[in-house]
Amino acid sequence: MKCSIITIHHIHNFGSVFQAYALAHFLEMNGYETEIIDYRPGYYELGRNKLKTIVGRALNRVSYANRKRKFEDFISKYEVLSNKQFSSVAELEMFYKGSDHIFIAGGDQLWNTYHPCGNDGAYKLAFTNSIRKIAYGTSMGRDNYSNEELMKLATSVEKFQSIMLREQSTVGLLRKYVTNPVSHVIDPVGLLDIKEFESIAVEPKIDEPYAVMYLADSGELLDQAIEILSKKMGLKIVHICGFKKKCYCDYFIKDAGPEEILGYILHADFVLSASFHATMFSLMFEKQFATLLPGEDTNARITDLLNYVGLENRVIHCKEELIQLENEIDYFSADQVIKDFREESRAALLRALSEIAEG
Repeated sequence: MKCSIITIHHIHNFGSVFQAYALAHFLEMNGYETEIIDYRPGYYELGRNKLKTIVGRALNRVSYANRKRKFEDFISKYEVLSNKQFSSVAELEMFYKGSDHIFIAGGDQLWNTYHPCGNDGAYKLAFTNSIRKIAYGTSMGRDNYSNEELMKLATSVEKFQSIMLREQSTVGLLRKYVTNPVSHVIDPVGLLDIKEFESIAVEPKIDEPYAVMYLADSGELLDQAIEILSKKMGLKIVHICGFKKKCYCDYFIKDAGPEEILGYILHADFVLSASFHATMFSLMFEKQFATLLPGEDTNARITDLLNYVGLENRVIHCKEELIQLENEIDYFSADQVIKDFREESRAALLRALSEIAEG
C-alpha cells in the first residue's frame, strides 16, 4: 500500500528538508512505497516579510543562487516526490480525492496557526475522501490555543485514524476535543539512526575548535553568549543563517546547503541556536549546546523537547543564565530518554500503518 506524505518539504530550511526526508526514508526502510506530495503553495515563496526577502536576495545574488541550488539538489537527490506538483487544495483534490493511499500529515509546524500552513486545509488532508489518514510528528508549535481554535482544529481532523503530535504539551490540549487517539512521538528526524545523517553530512574545512551560531536573533544576549564562546571558551565562531551578520564571527557562511549545515553541527564543539532542528540534532549528536528562544509564537516546540529530555536548563532566557554555556552536558540520562522515545515512536507509527492496512 502506498503512503503519500504531505509536509513542508521544499523551503530552503535545513530542518524542513531533513524531517521530510527522514519520515519518507523510514517508511521506505520498512517496506512502504512512499511519496512526498509535491505541494508548493504560493505563500512560501517570499515568507512573511516580502520586501526584506526581495532586498536580501538582490544584495546577495551569488550566495542566494548557490544556496538555492544546493537545497534543490538535496530535494532532487533525497526526496521521492509525487509525479505532479500542486499549488492549491483544489489541485490536490482533483488528483487525490478518490485515492486509496494512506495519507500522512507529517512533521514540521503544519498545524501552527501562527504560520500560513496552520490555516491551510491541505495539511489537514482536506483534499481526499480516504479514511486512511494519520498525522505523524505534526507540530502545533505553541501551547496557548484558545478553545475556539482547538475546536476548529478538532473538527478538521476528526476523520484521522491516529494523531501523533511532536509536542507533549499539545497532546493534552487536543485530546480534550477529539475522539481520535492522540499521542506524543519523536520528530521525524529522530526516527532514523544517527549513522543515516552522518553519511550525508559534509565535513567543514575548519581545523580548529568552533561554535556554530544558527538562527539566533541579534541583540545583547546573543552578543554576550558569543563573547563567552569566543573569548572565554576559545572557540571560533561560525555564523550560519541568512544574509545579514547578526553577531561577531570568524566565519560567515551565507550559502550553506542542507548537508553542509548538518556537517557544521555534527563537527561543532558547541551549537548555539534558536532552531528546533538544530537543537534536535544537537541532542542526537550529543553536542554541547544552548538555545536562545526566537522572538515569536513558536517556542513551545523547543521548550517542550528540552523539558522532555530533562535539559530545560539549556534554554537561555537572560544574562544570568549564560553560565550554562560553560557547564558541560551529561548525556547519560537524556540519551536513554531519546533512545526509548525513538523506539516507542517507531513502533507507534508502524502499528498505526499496520492497523490501517489490515482494516
